[in-house]
Amino acid sequence: MSDQFWRTFEAQLMNVFDIFDESTRPKAPPIPGATPAHRMAGRKLAMIHGMHLAALDETEAMMERVVAGESQVGELATQINSMQLMSNYRQFGNLCGRECQFLDFHHMSEDNEIFPVIYANGGDGLKRVIARLTEEHLVIHELLESLATNVSDLLTQPGPDTSARTQETFTLLSRIVRSHFDYEQAELEEALGFYAVPF
Repeated sequence: MSDQFWRTFEAQLMNVFDIFDESTRPKAPPIPGATPAHRMAGRKLAMIHGMHLAALDETEAMMERVVAGESQVGELATQINSMQLMSNYRQFGNLCGRECQFLDFHHMSEDNEIFPVIYANGGDGLKRVIARLTEEHLVIHELLESLATNVSDLLTQPGPDTSARTQETFTLLSRIVRSHFDYEQAELEEALGFYAVPF
């Protein structure tokens, strides 16, 4: 990996909500000579993303069980209900931690193996897309770090407040990841196949 590639992206971290502003996302121009076969090869990324989305859905369902369990725990809650709630906290933490690691690894793989190939071979339009995607990865990484802290707090200081913070961070992360995946798939579909990027 060239240090020069990464020096290109030593900019300030973008605001997390900028990701939802579609007008700021560069569009990749069509690649002359790209074929339907190239685009089909590029769609493999959507299948990989699909696995991450399924894991996010599973984690979200567990989070909903945590929230439902908290609403049932009051002053007269039985010990068994409290034990079940702690079990739900741990299950959510485990799912969340696993997907956070997988997602971080997925983005590191893109940053280290996929983006440099496209950046080196593509024109200015693709370079702008890669720059934007790299910025979005930094934002997602920061959210993953925040979520890891939230989950740790939830397990050591369980309760509605820590749960609400964790839920808020997870919900924002999920929205951003889904938006990021859609953008990445649409803009890199041709390039991934055309430049025979291994993934």
